[in-house]
Amino acid sequence: MQNFVKMMTPEQWGSLVALAIALVALIMALMAWRRAGHALQLMRETPEIKVQHEEQVQQVESRPEVSLEISANKNEFEQVSLKLSNTGILAARKINITIDKPNNIYDVEGLSDGTATVATNSVIIPKLAVLDVENTLPVKEIVPGNSIELPAALTMSHGKICDFPVTLRWKDEKGLSQQKQLTLTV
Repeated sequence: MQNFVKMMTPEQWGSLVALAIALVALIMALMAWRRAGHALQLMRETPEIKVQHEEQVQQVESRPEVSLEISANKNEFEQVSLKLSNTGILAARKINITIDKPNNIYDVEGLSDGTATVATNSVIIPKLAVLDVENTLPVKEIVPGNSIELPAALTMSHGKICDFPVTLRWKDEKGLSQQKQLTLTV
């Protein structure tokens, strides 16, 4: 064996190394080809992944162009802020908010029993208003998926829960005027 190794020329050694490298490359290519075939077989066996992706695309396409929502946040100090959100696919611009007097006023005292009584005293009517209206409204723009908070004031509402009718007016990216009427419970 030692004689065989000594008899090999440098060209033969180069050919032997090149053959070894080619053999390793062939083995790696066969392994990759086998893994690709296995992955292809798995893709053929699980078509529901493609269906789920198509359902997600349909959900995105079925969202309205602009969908504004409003909610009220009240902290432990009875301070109120209004959260305005856009869940549509286009931006809303020049957003105005109109808050009317409450439709329903409930006394909080009966809530512990599970019954809410309608307040009958019509002399004191709670009021909800956006603070600093001149500088706050109209809101310039809310892009899709974002929200903003507006400081608000709630007066004459201690011990009461109120349903305020709210009208949102805005223009979409196409310049079309839109409006939505909601009931905001505070």
